[in-house]
Amino acid sequence: MRPQLKLYCSYAFSSWGDRLWQFALSLILVQIGEDLRLVAINGFVTCLFVLIFASSIGVWIDKTARLTAARTTLTVNNITVAASAAFMLTIFVWKDALDNTWNGWLRTILISSAIFLCSVSTLASLGTKIAITKDWVVAMSADDGNKLADMNAMMLRIDLTAMILSPLIAGQLMTSISVVAGCLFIAVWNICSWGVEFWLLNTVYRSVPALAVKQSPDQALEIISSQNLDHPDTPRNADVPGTPKNETQRNCCYFTSWGGLRSVAEGWHSYYHQSVFPAAFGLSLLYMTVLGFDGITTGFAYSQGLQENMLALAQGVGALVGISGTLLYPRLKAKIGLFRTGLFSYAMELSCLTLPLASIWLPGSPFDPASYFRGDPLEQNLPLADGNETASVINLIQSVLLNTTSEMLSIVEDKSNPSLCSISALLLGIVLARCGLWMSDLAISQIMQETIAEHERGVVNGVQSSVNQLMSMIKDLLVIVLPDPRTFGLLIIASWISVFCAYVSYMDSLAT
Repeated sequence: MRPQLKLYCSYAFSSWGDRLWQFALSLILVQIGEDLRLVAINGFVTCLFVLIFASSIGVWIDKTARLTAARTTLTVNNITVAASAAFMLTIFVWKDALDNTWNGWLRTILISSAIFLCSVSTLASLGTKIAITKDWVVAMSADDGNKLADMNAMMLRIDLTAMILSPLIAGQLMTSISVVAGCLFIAVWNICSWGVEFWLLNTVYRSVPALAVKQSPDQALEIISSQNLDHPDTPRNADVPGTPKNETQRNCCYFTSWGGLRSVAEGWHSYYHQSVFPAAFGLSLLYMTVLGFDGITTGFAYSQGLQENMLALAQGVGALVGISGTLLYPRLKAKIGLFRTGLFSYAMELSCLTLPLASIWLPGSPFDPASYFRGDPLEQNLPLADGNETASVINLIQSVLLNTTSEMLSIVEDKSNPSLCSISALLLGIVLARCGLWMSDLAISQIMQETIAEHERGVVNGVQSSVNQLMSMIKDLLVIVLPDPRTFGLLIIASWISVFCAYVSYMDSLAT
C-alpha cells in the first residue's frame, strides 16, 4: 500500500470519528437539557477554546517532531472523545441516581466535564489537521504542485464524504436502538480506531524519509540571523521576529503564562507579516456568512415552511456539489495554474450567490426590516411537527441520501405557491456555490502551503483557525442582533459583501 493511501486511510478514520461525535453530541445534549441551552454552551466554549488556544497549538507543532506532534494530537483527540462519550453514557444509564446525588451537582459536574473534554478534543482534532493536512502533505508532495493539489483535494473529499455518511450511522443507531447505544459505539470506535490510525501514521512516517527532516524555529532563526535581512531579495516569510537568544528565552518560558502570551502574540505577528496574508484573511471572511448549511440558514428555511426532508436533501446535494469541486480543482489547477484557479473559484461562488441576493426581493420573501424595527408581530409558516423532536432531527439528516434531486427542483418550478419562490432561490444558490467555495478553499490552502516557511506552518495555520473562528463568532453576533426572519435579508447582503471582500483581498494578494 502506498504511503499516500495509508495517510488517506488514517485521515478517513479520524474524520469519521470527529463527524460522528459532532452530530451525536448535539442530539445528546438536547435530550439531556431538554432545550438548546447545553448545545449553545458547548458551541460557545468550543469557539473560545479555538479562538484562544489554536495559535499556541500551532507554535507547539512547529517546535515538535512531525511524528510526535501527529501521534500526540491523535491520542488526545481519541481519548477525550471516548471519555466525553463515556460521561454522556453515564448520565443516561444512571440518570436517577445522579439526580439524587449532591442535589444533582454530580450530574452537572459530569455534563461540564463532557463539554470541557469536547472542547479539548476539538483543539486536538485541529492540531491533527494542521500537522497532517498543512505539513505532512507538503513534505510528501516533494515540491510537486500537481501532486500537492491532488492530495489536498483527496483530504477534503474524505472530510466531506464523512460529513454526509457519518450522521446516517449515528442517527440510525440512536433511532433504532437507543442513545446509549450511540454513545457506546462512538466510545468504542475512538478507542479501536486509535490503534489503527497510530499504526498507519507510523508506517507512513517510516516510508517517507522527507518527513523525518524538519526545520525547527531555532534552526530557522540561526539561518536568518546569518543572512543580511536588509537585502531586498530576502523572502518576506523569512522575517521572523527576534534573535536566537530571544528564541531560547521563549523556549524556557513557553509553558508559563507570560511565555504562552508571548508565543500567541508572536504567532499573530508572524501571520500578519506573511506575503499570503491578504488571501488568508480573505479565506477567513468566507466564515462570516449565513450563506451556508449551518443551523442559522436551516432554521430560517424551516421558518419559511420548507419541510425537513427538503432541507436534508438540499444539504446532501450541496455536499455532493462540494465533492465535485474537489474533483474539478486538480484538473483546473493543472490547466490554468494555481492563482487563476483561485480567481475562477471566487468568481464562480460570487455568481452563484447572486441567487440568494436576488431572493431577498422575490415573491414569498419575508424581508421587511421596517416592520421588525416597528415591533410588528411576525407571521410564521412553520410546517406541522410530529411531536418527536429528536426523531425529527435525526430523520432530517438521514433523509439526505434517500431523496431525489427532482423533488428539490419541483419546489423551484411550483408557481402556485409563491411563498417558496424566495427560499428556493436562496437554497439553490447556496447549493451551487459549494463547488466554488471548496475550490477557493483548496486554492488558498495550497498557496499558503507553498508560501509559508516550514518552521511557521503550524503557528500560521493555528492563527488562521483562530481568525476563522473569530469571523464565525461575528456572524453569530450579527444574527443575535438581527434574529428575525424579516431581517435575514440584511444578513444575506452582509454575507455577499463579505464574500466579495474576500475576492478583493485575494486579488490584492496577487498584486503583492
